Amino acid sequence: MGFSFVYCVVCGCPFDIPPRDEIFDEEHNWASDDPLEDETKQWLCKIRLFGAASSLEKFGTPPFRMPRNESTASGLFVSDFADWAFTEGLYFRLGGSPYRVLTSTEDTSDILFPLHDACLTIVQHVLTWRTQLSPEGSSPPNLMSVYKALCVRFVSNMQKKRRIAKETVFRGSTDYMEYGLEFNHGYYGARKFWASEGWETTKSNEWYCNDPINVQSLPDFISALFAEEPSESGHLEFVEPNVNLEIPSLKATLCPSLECLPREILDLVVSFLPTASTLRLRICSKTLVSRIVLNQQFWQKQLLGGCVAPHLWDLGDVDRCSDTPVVLTHETLGCHNWRGLVRKLARRDQIIKEDESMPSPPWGLRNRCRIWSLATHLVTSLES
Repeated sequence: MGFSFVYCVVCGCPFDIPPRDEIFDEEHNWASDDPLEDETKQWLCKIRLFGAASSLEKFGTPPFRMPRNESTASGLFVSDFADWAFTEGLYFRLGGSPYRVLTSTEDTSDILFPLHDACLTIVQHVLTWRTQLSPEGSSPPNLMSVYKALCVRFVSNMQKKRRIAKETVFRGSTDYMEYGLEFNHGYYGARKFWASEGWETTKSNEWYCNDPINVQSLPDFISALFAEEPSESGHLEFVEPNVNLEIPSLKATLCPSLECLPREILDLVVSFLPTASTLRLRICSKTLVSRIVLNQQFWQKQLLGGCVAPHLWDLGDVDRCSDTPVVLTHETLGCHNWRGLVRKLARRDQIIKEDESMPSPPWGLRNRCRIWSLATHLVTSLES
């Protein structure tokens, strides 16, 4: 075991909470007076190990005893919560027994990966969303697909590390792959804060480490977005927002008889369709454009159902921790511009970048959008 920091293979953040250091100025400390007690940082210490069940013994130390497996997928291992400390280096503990991560075995291509429990949760939500988008009869990605994608990345990293070692043999060392997996996206900025002594804390990077699951101030952010949009009637909105709803590029075919259905029957048919199918059906003909009305009720239903902003799967429960609740029910249908809210919440990149076109988003939401994009990149990396 050695002294080495390790970072999450999904989000690129640490597995510990950097304490406040009074030696440094305010700019090089987080805003929290005591980060170790800050509830928005506790998710960093909730760790899972992710790998192939058949090879787990090769990463442990004798005597081996199979730890609890939280995965129901055949051949896949997802650990219970693991422990890690700087002094353990690449070793994480399960039930007191150490397991080495980010190392390949001699006779298999399997690797054991460390990741945050929150990151695994977001990956699973992305997989659910991709399954909903997949055409009928296809094989959507699953957790095993994610594991294979990580293994492919590990092999690619190792090959590049060997090339770098040959090229720099007379020019000093490199920290490439010293602390975790390397990606071209640089974990959307997180990679540049890796250091041998741990995560480099600054006020500007604290949001990377804020809880992406239990997002504080989300109700206030929703209220601020609503306040920016003029109220619109619940029955007079016909135009869908100009946002990317991640609709597969499938050819839309039309049964002419659909155009002749009574409005009540057509509305009933549409009510059972997922958002992507509704939008595809609507563009089949000019008649259906006018007959399938995308009113405020439509956008409210799709948003609260997680269909048009899937990274906000918990939006229907947004009031659970708010002192000033946002009543997201049919009773407020005519009071809120749901179309405008969908348009803004669907723009994950603008939320991540804290774009000036919208109110300042909660740090946890920025981080959730970042990790959602990273997880999507991982899930789709084997599709190309």
